[in-house]
Amino acid sequence: MKKIAIAMLLCVGFTAHAQWYTGISQKTGLALCIHLIDSAVELYSPMQTLDPIPVSSWSLKGDNLDLECKSIGLKMSLTRRDSTFSGYWKQAFMKEEITFHPTDTLFRMQRPQTPQPPYKFVEEIVATDYTDSQGNKVHLEGTLTYPKGDVRYPCLVLVSGSGQQNRDEEIFQHKPFLVLADYLASRGIAVLRYDDRGVGASTGELDNADTRLFAEDAEAMFRALKGNKHVDPKRLGMGGHSEGGAIAPMVAARNKDVKFVVMLAGQGCTGLDVMLQQNEAILRTKGLSEKLISIRMACMRELFSMPTGSSQKEFKAVIDRHTAGLSKEQTDSIGLGRGAAAAAKQQMDGRWMQTFLALDPAEYLTKVKCPILALNGSKDQQVLPQPNIERIKELNPQADCILELGLNHLFQHCNTGSPDEYLLIEETFATNVMKQLADWILEL
Repeated sequence: MKKIAIAMLLCVGFTAHAQWYTGISQKTGLALCIHLIDSAVELYSPMQTLDPIPVSSWSLKGDNLDLECKSIGLKMSLTRRDSTFSGYWKQAFMKEEITFHPTDTLFRMQRPQTPQPPYKFVEEIVATDYTDSQGNKVHLEGTLTYPKGDVRYPCLVLVSGSGQQNRDEEIFQHKPFLVLADYLASRGIAVLRYDDRGVGASTGELDNADTRLFAEDAEAMFRALKGNKHVDPKRLGMGGHSEGGAIAPMVAARNKDVKFVVMLAGQGCTGLDVMLQQNEAILRTKGLSEKLISIRMACMRELFSMPTGSSQKEFKAVIDRHTAGLSKEQTDSIGLGRGAAAAAKQQMDGRWMQTFLALDPAEYLTKVKCPILALNGSKDQQVLPQPNIERIKELNPQADCILELGLNHLFQHCNTGSPDEYLLIEETFATNVMKQLADWILEL
């Protein structure tokens, strides 16, 4: 699924309780921290500077916290709900709902699993140039890691999730593919991870790129390992995370040189169903009423089924019809307020979204003859575990399908599984899952 670009943080501290609260925005690239000190409030942007940003006005009345920072045009209104604060922030033309979770101290990003040099493994650059099915010239480059030694190792080619990402599948300073490569190398398994086209050292046309085109890229990198003296071709497989978990079996269905497949939070349901499942799960975590959730879901089903080329006016008409009678606050709470029609049209006009909604794993999972390992976190809110893992097993009964308890879409141990938590969690990739993966590959 589309990786959610979370960046803006708020940390609210009350000296009476020495408690910090951290919230995450999906629309900005800044970290902001607010500290209440007696009769004053301090605002910080710790990713940029340690100097405070002036808070021009604020009030804390009962469970309601409001503040304004005129110097940067920011306003915020929050309400205490159990152990969290929820509300919205706005700056210039941006407005967004946000929830703040309690933390022990001022937020600092810690990534203890990220390996540091000198590495335990050997690195080798792997690159390839090819022409895709649209006639575009593509250059792809990645890193092959393998244990120290002069033998051929089983090897896993990793494919990232949706959205253009580097070879580490980096998100919020987490580097899951690097962490995974480091662990697998310690178990005697080589890994090839690569920059998506348009990122890092890789180049290629993106305007009309979709899942099927990214599958061509993955297969090109897979072919680039042919003849590599460190890779055992009889134990060469492909794995991917999220969208990459759909791409790996897609390639294996047509390429018999793929000897095994690993699906990390991969989909078994159609793209349309995955999007609807994701929308409903995230709304439910926000604590919205069943009435508002049902309105949002009915509207999304209609928007997702609108003909290609529909006008913004037609999108707005659908949204207006479903939200008739709702207050502005209610409409905003389900993401169908001002600007929703333009955003929906832009998204639906994109080739990636059109392809993804129509994607049905039945097209390729039934054709995969090599072993498949499908791992899904039980708290995943982007690719819901139960319906997707069940359909993977239905479409390919030989697949080893495992539900990983307590893990989110990134395979982190978590509280709710909400994307809001990704940045706050220090763990990058659950060690027990990496062990399961290594054990499975070595037993093939």
